[in-house]
Amino acid sequence: MDHHNYMLDLFESFQQHQDQLEASNLLKLKAMEPATRYYVEASLDGRLEWTEWAYTRHERDQLIQDAKDCGFSYTVEEHD
Repeated sequence: MDHHNYMLDLFESFQQHQDQLEASNLLKLKAMEPATRYYVEASLDGRLEWTEWAYTRHERDQLIQDAKDCGFSYTVEEHD
């Protein structure tokens, strides 16, 4: 098989696969629920040391633990 026919077969195979995905709705994006974000600030003796965004509760909890481990006070703001 020459290169041209090989590329044509490859393209047709790709098109067929894409048509199958479209028929089964696998190419459509699902609607995403708005996610809650958390803004964490850590301070020491009233001086801001760092700020960070967390996008999951787990990330938020890790940032809080990091602040505690360093002896910082912290605030967490929840944003929708």
